[in-house]
Amino acid sequence: MLSKLATLILGILSEQERNPYEITKMLEYLQTKKWFPLADSTVYATINNLKKKGLINGRIEKSGNLPEKTIYKIAPEGEFELQESITDFISEDNYSPTNFDIGILLMHNLSKNEILIKLKKKLERLESTAFDIRKQIFTFERESGKIAFTSLSMLKHRLHINEAEIKTIKELIRELNVRMEVSELSPFDMRMVGSSTEKNGT
Repeated sequence: MLSKLATLILGILSEQERNPYEITKMLEYLQTKKWFPLADSTVYATINNLKKKGLINGRIEKSGNLPEKTIYKIAPEGEFELQESITDFISEDNYSPTNFDIGILLMHNLSKNEILIKLKKKLERLESTAFDIRKQIFTFERESGKIAFTSLSMLKHRLHINEAEIKTIKELIRELNVRMEVSELSPFDMRMVGSSTEKNGT
């Protein structure tokens, strides 16, 4: 499975080819630094690593007197790895929301049917886990004098996280069931930023 950053970069390049500066701007637009620690130098290093692995290809572009710049596009191998990574991010069971967020953001790279199958299977597992946690909480509450309240609080926290994911998945499934396509607008479409800027008169 690819790293979170590598997956995002491939997701950006799956939409259209871009240079490293444009990629960093897209990541800024997504506010990725609020999701996980990220430096521009890490972005450039990840781009180089993806190129070495043959997941992206670069070409040099020269325009007038401007400096040369390298334009990258996703390779067929990169498309395959991207889809595998998105599938893993959507399917995996953990309490770190970042991977699932990235899976949701990029799931338009998969077929609608494939996404629905993965989400429904994940929902079944989460609901089973929620049932088990509730049973544990019920047992702990009956023996409150013998169980540390911190243990009960930890279980309730796990249940709240679990229930939040269940709610999100149910909303996604409902949304997908009424849509012909997964996404009509790319999450990397910068027109949204331009239109809001124009409305504000800046």
